[in-house]
Amino acid sequence: MIDFVIYSVTVIAIWSVLALSLNLQFGMTGLVNFGQILPFAIGSYAAGIAASFGYPWWIGVIGGLLFAPLLSLAVILPAQRLSQDYWALITLGAAEIFRLTMLNTPSLAGGADGLNVPRFGSPVLALCIALALLVVSFFFAERVSRSPFGRMLRVIREDEVLASTLGRNPIRYQASVSVAAWMMAAAAGITYGHFSGYVAPTSFTVTETFIIWTAVIVGGPGRNIGVVIGAAVIQLLGVSSRFVAQWVDLPSDLIANLRLAAFGLILVLMFIYRPQGLIAEKREAHNVDRD
Repeated sequence: MIDFVIYSVTVIAIWSVLALSLNLQFGMTGLVNFGQILPFAIGSYAAGIAASFGYPWWIGVIGGLLFAPLLSLAVILPAQRLSQDYWALITLGAAEIFRLTMLNTPSLAGGADGLNVPRFGSPVLALCIALALLVVSFFFAERVSRSPFGRMLRVIREDEVLASTLGRNPIRYQASVSVAAWMMAAAAGITYGHFSGYVAPTSFTVTETFIIWTAVIVGGPGRNIGVVIGAAVIQLLGVSSRFVAQWVDLPSDLIANLRLAAFGLILVLMFIYRPQGLIAEKREAHNVDRD
């Protein structure tokens, strides 16, 4: 039982960091990112590739934390004059391109077989690192949210034209928050790689992005504590479905499909009855300070 609790809390902490990273982009800034699994995958593969070539673990950490923000700029800057619909498609396409590249480069990333990653020394150590990452990410997100920078992000979310009339460059703010969010997701991916001990293309599909979005929508876009609660709810549902598979005589793939159907149903019900999420964002009038 203790092992299950440690495992569950570790998974919740890692996915909470992912949810916080998406909340910085969507909840605060209005960026519809359908490829947030991409920086997560970059971090995981950085850890795996570094290990496969015999480099120490910190090489993978540095590689993931550097490559993810650089790629975020490579994605957002060419799309700066496009609408949010195109931004969503570009991020989705970028995530799929990376996944398929890893799938078709066995010499670098192991192909469909994936890569082995050195595990943490113990489950308790993995739990402590995941929780420490979550605490740092949460307080960073809260700091951003309460700062003049965060208030301007909300202005950009509501009306980019208004932000421009105030002398702000929306693209600069969006690029800055994307770099920070992708670094957070990459750190979560590095932690996940060393926690699971294995990375493969099947771990970074569109389904995982859908799960991140579900956590943010359920918890409450724009509220950091809300998305952490949303991630906890979604991950607990996912982990508990393994017990259901043991109680009923159904194939594991059917259980997985039913789990996704349950997530979809939760999303629909939230959109209908609680669109603001479990913990709604506080709508307050603020003076936009110059930073």
